[in-house]
Amino acid sequence: MMNLLLVFNLLAHPFHVSVTEIKYKEDQKAVQISVRIFLDDLELALREYTGDDKLDIMSESGWDFIEKSLGKYLIEKIRLSDEKGKSYPFNFIGAEIEKDIMWCYIEIEKVKKLKQVTLSNSILHEVWEDQENLVHFRAFNTVKSARLFRGEESEIFEWN
Repeated sequence: MMNLLLVFNLLAHPFHVSVTEIKYKEDQKAVQISVRIFLDDLELALREYTGDDKLDIMSESGWDFIEKSLGKYLIEKIRLSDEKGKSYPFNFIGAEIEKDIMWCYIEIEKVKKLKQVTLSNSILHEVWEDQENLVHFRAFNTVKSARLFRGEESEIFEWN
């Protein structure tokens, strides 16, 4: 049954995209990140990442394993570093399913100053050659956006 759902979903969206929303909360000295990924695409990536070809995101019995694996996967695939190249440590908060999308939440604490950062996002690049990762970074009342592809996974964001 799950294989039929997976095949249907593959046919349902012929494009491969994720959307990452990043918000700098200056008053909290924190960066909040939410990532939206199609469930079927994410399931393929997690199967490859964990080596478990029977992994089923919709299985409630394996949710702890999935969430733990998902956190590790995201922390490897998304990096945010300061102007000196030092990566910020991520805290994986959790994930939730909404229809055919997985929402994933990450937070970075103790970000005292945000002047220039480099974002790298290679989510699903190992699964799809045409994977596009859209990023919207909100800070200081502005929104800066980027489209990241395989081979072009990084973008520098700067503020005065």
